[in-house]
Amino acid sequence: MTPFTALVAGLAMPLAIGLVAYLHGRRCGRIRLPLELLHELRGHKLHCVGEPAEGVELELALLCKPRVAPRRARNSAVP
Repeated sequence: MTPFTALVAGLAMPLAIGLVAYLHGRRCGRIRLPLELLHELRGHKLHCVGEPAEGVELELALLCKPRVAPRRARNSAVP
């Protein structure tokens, strides 16, 4: 193995692993927060910042819940 080949292989592996991890994280679409931190964030936004409760609930729901892929419409005439 030549030094150039070893260098390319040594650089390609971490990049490939990082790319796979990044794409896997993007597909999950979920942020996992400890419940204590989530409750503290909700309380801070409601009481300290003074945001409306509906907005806080929507923001936290969009932040923490997985994205749902839209379902394709089925034609009932086609079996």
